[in-house]
Amino acid sequence: MRDVNINSIRALDRAIDILETFSLNAPSLSIDEIVRATELPKATAYRLLYTMERRGLIQYDESTLRYRLGLRLLKYGGLVTASLDLHNEAEEILVELFRETQQTVLMTVLEGTEMVYVFRQETPEGLKVSSYVGQHRRPTFGVMGHIMMAYMPEDELANLLCEPIPQLTPNTITDPKALRDQLALVREQGYLIDIEQTTVGVNGVAAPVFGYRGEFVCAVGVIGPTVHFSGEALEQAKQKVITAATRISSRMGYRASR
Repeated sequence: MRDVNINSIRALDRAIDILETFSLNAPSLSIDEIVRATELPKATAYRLLYTMERRGLIQYDESTLRYRLGLRLLKYGGLVTASLDLHNEAEEILVELFRETQQTVLMTVLEGTEMVYVFRQETPEGLKVSSYVGQHRRPTFGVMGHIMMAYMPEDELANLLCEPIPQLTPNTITDPKALRDQLALVREQGYLIDIEQTTVGVNGVAAPVFGYRGEFVCAVGVIGPTVHFSGEALEQAKQKVITAATRISSRMGYRASR
């Protein structure tokens, strides 16, 4: 984001605060829930919700007295996705990776200091991941985030490691020194295997994608249930993920010899 000496528009900031209260776990909200989450005066929240409802950004259900995100946002989301060269270059390769592994395939990018999911494909049956396209998470979450942390600028990484790391499973690495050692290994070997570090019963493998100037662009990976996705299956998936990341890097103009 640009650092310019301009004050933001307060009403727009507040409207965005309202939009960001909705999530996969809270797809619909009452006015009282929105007011509690945003700490806005109820009258202000009503005016903003009504304005966004008129523009299709918010839907209001008169039978339940609850609000949800409007279909107009799908149009904006489609425009963003269409404008991402990365997504266009990677999608075919990621779909092929899904066909080869038959496990959940993910791609994430770094936005500021947060990880954002920009691609997800999973099987109709079996493991369901809680992540969704557009979701933001801290990079300390999961194999995808650890790939991103490995290529963060040192000052950003240091700030991130000053915050407590949640112990998600008995295997989660929460010690900053141990995590730094893992990140160094990622840079050395070019991939990371996650054995139930994020979710009990789930393994994953991910690799970095680089751009024309050798800069880190994104992480691609595969996750699956431990019962089916371990041993030889995980090793085979590792090679396929590395190959996919290399192919996407090539399409982004990266040449390893540079």
